[in-house]
Amino acid sequence: MSGYTYILRCADDTLYCGWTNDLTARLAAHNSGKGAKYTRGRGPVKLVYSELFATQSEAMRREAAIKRLPRAEKDALLKTQSGGEQLTVYDALGRPCGERPRAVVHAQGLFHHVCHLWIVGVWDGTPGLWLQQRQLDRPLYPGWFDLASTGHIDPGETPEAGVLREAREEIGLALPEGSLAPAGSYRQRYARGEGGGFDDELAHAFAVRIDGVPPFSPGSEVAGMAFASLSAFARAHTEQAPLNARRADGAPLSIPHERLCCLHQEEWDGTYPTLAALLPPGGATT
Repeated sequence: MSGYTYILRCADDTLYCGWTNDLTARLAAHNSGKGAKYTRGRGPVKLVYSELFATQSEAMRREAAIKRLPRAEKDALLKTQSGGEQLTVYDALGRPCGERPRAVVHAQGLFHHVCHLWIVGVWDGTPGLWLQQRQLDRPLYPGWFDLASTGHIDPGETPEAGVLREAREEIGLALPEGSLAPAGSYRQRYARGEGGGFDDELAHAFAVRIDGVPPFSPGSEVAGMAFASLSAFARAHTEQAPLNARRADGAPLSIPHERLCCLHQEEWDGTYPTLAALLPPGGATT
């Protein structure tokens, strides 16, 4: 079983080093006063450093080595995991526990939040939803099809602000505040394609109805947009068949099932009532 070695910064600016096989749960224990005698009464704690090992014994040895370091060398170690895009990490109870570099979050599977935008509408009499095709140079799922817009939530940003920003940046769609319907939050875990690593996310879903072809202007990360009927999208979850769709210019498109990275059954089941409420009565029948 794998193990983490980690360093926390306590509220009194002291550092605590430990090891665990479940860092998200361990952070919750520390912030609940149950993680360790040292951190009890010194919370809230923030995660400032972590390493992931293939075995628990390796994590324990690394913990012992770090504990022997003087404070100056520990501070230098922390600097090796700094800079770049930062993501807020959370404990098992949903409490923020500091900001960590995106590369570390993805490589180690640290729990973080993302946002998903579902765009539904009626086009040529067909109720359906829009998907984006990821550019071929994307390190994760290149050329695959995803929800209309997805992305990380920046530190200090609300889920709604994050999804509005991602819609502008990814697909060039400027949506006003208050135009989105909240559609639930969903825990999702999956392997990444960026040389290993895995994601542990809470996806905040939102939905909006735009009939016809929305005024998309895809950014550099998106190759194009595709429209699929809700009934076809529902079948894609259960039948593992190609998804018949249309590009924004009307050209027919058949998307292989294995190139759909947006098929999360729990999110689909939870989001569907919101999508149905946005569409004409009976229009969302699947």
